[in-house]
Amino acid sequence: MSRSPLKLQALAACVLLAFASGASAALYTNVPNGANTGLPFASFGNAANPSGDSPKVGEVFSLVSDSLLSSFSFYALGNTLASFQLNVAQWNPNNTAGATLFTSGSATNLYDAAGGVTTLLFNKLGLNLDGGAKYIAYLSSNDPNVTGIQLSRTQTFQDASGFGVGNAYYSTIPGQGWQFPFNGFLSLQYTAVTTAVPEPASAALFIAGLGLIGTLSRRRNNLV
Repeated sequence: MSRSPLKLQALAACVLLAFASGASAALYTNVPNGANTGLPFASFGNAANPSGDSPKVGEVFSLVSDSLLSSFSFYALGNTLASFQLNVAQWNPNNTAGATLFTSGSATNLYDAAGGVTTLLFNKLGLNLDGGAKYIAYLSSNDPNVTGIQLSRTQTFQDASGFGVGNAYYSTIPGQGWQFPFNGFLSLQYTAVTTAVPEPASAALFIAGLGLIGTLSRRRNNLV
């Protein structure tokens, strides 16, 4: 007995729902009560060697399991209108960043007048990252005039989110490269959202669901 189109549609919908529910999202942030402007700060700038500024500054992080990085936010002090890009690179054991794995488009800048903080939101990233590896998410800008941007930073003994490892900056002193802060426990204020990588069985179900949808489409065309 053949299935009706409605039953096939219902089956395809169940398969797609099973796939979607298998990819659970996780949120990581070291400012669960919202970003703040408390000391200390991390300064970002593109000038040759501005006092206290770094041409790159970012958050070193690690994931427990293979995940897709969906979005990432940093927080800047004041109403920051500058254009930034988010870069993600492998973080090496010798406190240096490896080759850049990913560079996003410009951030969406969301200013909170009450809190005095601009959220630098990078959304719809879809970056596949390996569990157990260390990475650095850092800011850059194509505007050579951007300098003196202050990023909110938090000082804790251990990052309670289970995500961040520590804030790093690119030294303006030639030859020093990427460096951790003096104690290794300073983190930029951030929020990250990840999605679990689907298991092979879930991916197979998803493909089967797409096949059912294709069958429905062809049957409908044949009936017309």
